[in-house]
Amino acid sequence: MHSCIYLGLGVCKIANENRNPYVGVFVSSGVIQYLNSSSGDIQNNFRFAGLYRASRKTGVPVYFFSVNDVNFAKRTVKGTLYNSRKGTWERKTFPLPDIFYDRCGGITTSQWERALRVRKRITRMGIQKLNAQHYFDKWDLYKKLREVEQMRPYLPVTRRFRDQNDLKDLLKISDKVYLKSVNGSRGEKVMRLEKLPGGRYEYSYFVERLVIGRENSFDRVYRIIRRFFKGNKVIVQQAIPLLKINNRIVDFRAELQRNKLGELEIVGICARVGRKQSPITIHSDAYPLEHFLQNELKYSDEQIMQARGEVEKFLFMVYHSMEKFYGPFGEIGIDLGIDNKGKIWFIECNAKSAKVSLNKAYDRETVQKAFINPLEYARYLYTGGLPKISGLSSVSETSEEGEPDRDEAEVYYGYSEDSPPDGQ
Repeated sequence: MHSCIYLGLGVCKIANENRNPYVGVFVSSGVIQYLNSSSGDIQNNFRFAGLYRASRKTGVPVYFFSVNDVNFAKRTVKGTLYNSRKGTWERKTFPLPDIFYDRCGGITTSQWERALRVRKRITRMGIQKLNAQHYFDKWDLYKKLREVEQMRPYLPVTRRFRDQNDLKDLLKISDKVYLKSVNGSRGEKVMRLEKLPGGRYEYSYFVERLVIGRENSFDRVYRIIRRFFKGNKVIVQQAIPLLKINNRIVDFRAELQRNKLGELEIVGICARVGRKQSPITIHSDAYPLEHFLQNELKYSDEQIMQARGEVEKFLFMVYHSMEKFYGPFGEIGIDLGIDNKGKIWFIECNAKSAKVSLNKAYDRETVQKAFINPLEYARYLYTGGLPKISGLSSVSETSEEGEPDRDEAEVYYGYSEDSPPDGQ
């Protein structure tokens, strides 16, 4: 990717004339093994290719590393980078990164614990992070956003699911609810439940395939729910009456990033159209927001402009709210829904967006921008720039009914796309 100058003891320092930082991309050991295997062709994965091209374009050197590659005593990393001349990935010894870009996901419990130690050590050493937080706990996030007065109208009714009474209480408010693991990702550990006439219940979830079932009693469906989540911490949430196209639900993924000036910008907003009857939009088709509004909802140019403006206002509010509680972020993926009356709803945030929908929906230039921005923002941080964080008004933390919240915020450290391994 860049030429190396050797500092002795085999440590490679990339030729770096423009005060560019070393950006270390923290990934799982499985990713490192993949990159260094014969199947690690850079063209097989748009994210690796995108970061490689962004590094070449910006001059910001990038290497990948895992928990197995760090030597804090020597302050070195066994980094993996792409050699374009040879067309292969190589491992070389580098200094510790100047900017820590945390993309570590899909890891085992033992690797999760080691990743936690790496993250703590990085923090203690004062190494700058691209993102303040490497994942979001759904319950903790909901409670924090409830503190922001402007965010409350966008939040569906949400409860911690501890026993059957929590579920029964929410089913009194809404016949359709979603149950979600607080640390699930990519649609995993999500179940939709609907109360039918005559005391029957229909549940659905997606695990490699769509599963739909019906039960004649609450007790039976409650046992199925318990088995499905296997002791994970779970929230139960009012189902949003999302837009549907041919019985396929629609939600939206927005990619927000800070650029080379530390300014916040929206790279893309993707409409995701799920599979028929699926409770989630994983493995979905994706389109730019404007395309969807024009071709599926038949919006006029004026209606599109108004809808885009409302969505953008919402997205900036969410991003600034996240930074208010967690600290500065270089990028966040934000999921939102729009119901059949045009109301916007918050779904969730992603600290490590895979950018799959963006890649499906947008042109190459837009997708490439999503890889250039993090590196240029890394250089901005490295040269002393500060993110422009907006202040938002807040109130004391309360539950949905306005009573003091019964639960203290739970903090997790780890990641499976955006979170720890299930069961942690």
